[in-house]
Amino acid sequence: MKDVKLITDNKTRRSKGICYVEFQEVASVSLAMGLAGQKLLGVPIIVQQSQAEKNRLAGQTGMGMLKTPNTGPMRLYVGSLHFNITEEMLKGIFEPFGRVCIYIPSC
Repeated sequence: MKDVKLITDNKTRRSKGICYVEFQEVASVSLAMGLAGQKLLGVPIIVQQSQAEKNRLAGQTGMGMLKTPNTGPMRLYVGSLHFNITEEMLKGIFEPFGRVCIYIPSC
């Protein structure tokens, strides 16, 4: 597992309530997407393919490329996170679905 950082406001350092979760194995992605709508700290979260993954998949199918078992969405967008959620909590939530690299670049 790699580093875990929350997306925070540069000025206030307050969480923006979003993160991206990257999995080592494609099979883990569909399992983790099952968390969509589940409540974390009382707030239902959004879990979906990141826009970059959607674009990559559209490019593959548009070029007539066949999807192989190694390809597919590896990165998920997770939104509507409670502002008090921690990096450790995110690790604990997503690790059961497979090896992850949770990273949240600061904006």
